[in-house]
Amino acid sequence: MMATREELAEAERGAWAEFMALVGRVPRERRDVREVVPGWSVKDLVWHNAGWMLFSAEALAKLDGKPFVDPFSGHDDAHFAAENELQLEAGRRLSWDEVVDQAERQRARTHELWAGLGAVSDEAAAFFAEESTVHYEEHAEEIRRFLSP
Repeated sequence: MMATREELAEAERGAWAEFMALVGRVPRERRDVREVVPGWSVKDLVWHNAGWMLFSAEALAKLDGKPFVDPFSGHDDAHFAAENELQLEAGRRLSWDEVVDQAERQRARTHELWAGLGAVSDEAAAFFAEESTVHYEEHAEEIRRFLSP
């Protein structure tokens, strides 16, 4: 049995707080350096994480209680690479403060959608966790490497 909706929401909040605390350790002048992962900056990763989290909540909300269907099924890697590029372009037009502010708004919207869902299957819960908590932890590890001498 997967964690409850409330437990997953709380886990997301904790993982985001840890992620942003780590991000806060990155000197301001290095937040736009595109070397955390090839071609991506810390700013890009903040924007990317919040964007995919909102995507997951919107996808689950569209199901409206119907059986879980993985929103990624039926799409190849090129489709999601293109989605990532669109997200990156949008985030790169924003200042650091705008990215952080909008990321928080996206998270608030995500929690609103998540709380408003009907019954949540284990598959849907796992999808939500993957696109939030697990995703943050993956990118946090990359930021830790970026911060290491």
